[in-house]
Amino acid sequence: MSMIKENNKGEWSEFYAFLKILEDRKLFAADKNLEIIDGKFFVFHKIFRDEKDEPVKIYDLSKSDTQVLITDEAGRTLKEFDSSVLKEKTLKIFERIRDEKSRSFTIPEACELMEELLCTKVKASSSKKADLVAIIYDRISKTAPMLGFSIKSMIGGASTLLNPGKTTNFIYEVKGFEGNIEKINAIKTGAQIRDRVRTISEQGGSFEYVGVSNEQFGSNMKMIDTALPEFIASMLLDFFSDSRKTVANLASALSENEHITSKYGLSLTNYEYKIKNFLDAVALGMVPSKPWDGFAKAHGGYIVVKENGDVVCYHLYNRDEFRAYLYENTKFDAASTTRYEYGKLYEKDGKLFFNLNLQIRFLK
Repeated sequence: MSMIKENNKGEWSEFYAFLKILEDRKLFAADKNLEIIDGKFFVFHKIFRDEKDEPVKIYDLSKSDTQVLITDEAGRTLKEFDSSVLKEKTLKIFERIRDEKSRSFTIPEACELMEELLCTKVKASSSKKADLVAIIYDRISKTAPMLGFSIKSMIGGASTLLNPGKTTNFIYEVKGFEGNIEKINAIKTGAQIRDRVRTISEQGGSFEYVGVSNEQFGSNMKMIDTALPEFIASMLLDFFSDSRKTVANLASALSENEHITSKYGLSLTNYEYKIKNFLDAVALGMVPSKPWDGFAKAHGGYIVVKENGDVVCYHLYNRDEFRAYLYENTKFDAASTTRYEYGKLYEKDGKLFFNLNLQIRFLK
C-alpha cells in the first residue's frame, strides 16, 4: 500500500470507473446532458489493464455475476476476486475523491483494493490514448469487440478537453497598429490578453490570421476540414475580444462574421457540424503535436465520471449524443501566457505579429 503514490482527482476517478465496472458489469449510455438513457447500457465481459512496466492483466466478468477472474494474457489464473464486496468500498472511494481539497492525495481504501486486485498503478500507461480497454457485448450486432475508452472526470474542477501547449498557438499578423508595442506588452490586468487585444484594436490594429505555430496541429485540423484552422482562429480571436466563452456561442459568432461568411458562405449548421467533428477528434484520439490518421484511438467511446458518482458511457452507437454533449458543454479558456508564450506583440521580418493560445475546457 505504501508504494502507491499520490494522485489527483482525475487519476483517482479513472480507478473509480474501473471499480464501478467491476461492481456493476455494465455502464449506461448518456444523452447530451449527461443524463442516463433508461434501458440503454453496455455489458462489459473483460477489462484489460495495461500498466507501465507490468504484464497485461485481464479481468474476466463473464464467468459469474459476482466473481472476477484475474488472468494473464496466456489465460493463466492469477486470482479470483469477489466483486460483491465492492459496493460499500467504492462509495467510500468516491466520497474521498469528491471531498478531498488537496491537489494530489492518497486514498487508503483504494490502495487496499489495488493490492487485492493486483493493480500497481492507478491509471493506464500514459503512452496509450485509451484509458480503459475492454471487451463489451454488443447487443446490436451480437458480437463482443475489444474497444478502447477515454475516461473524463467531472468531480472537482472542470477538466480540459484540449490541453494548452505551445503547439496550440495561433499566429495573427497585426496590421494598421499606430500605438506603442512596449506599452501594449506592459498591460498587466486581470484579463490582460483581452485588454491587450482591445487596446490594439482601439489604436488602429486589425488581426489577420496567418497560421498555426505547430505545423502538425494545423495539418491534423485540415484532415477534418481544410478551412478548420481559420474557423478556430476566428473563434479564438472572438473569445479574446469579447465576453463569449462557450463553444456554441463562439460558433454562432463565427456564422455572423462578415469576412468568414463572404469567403465561405456557410450556415450555422455547417459550422456546428465542423466544430463537432473537431471536438470529437480531440476527445477520441487527435493530439496537436502528433500525426493523426483520422481514426479514433479510443475507438469504443467515452466514459464520464459524474459529480454524483454515476459513471456513464458514450459509445459509437450514440455518437450523435456524444458530439452534442461536447459541443454544448465546452468552452474556450485562457492558459498561462508565460508558459505557452502568447499574448505579446512582436516583430518579425518587418511585420507585426500576435499569438493567441487555444485551450478547451468542459463547463462545470
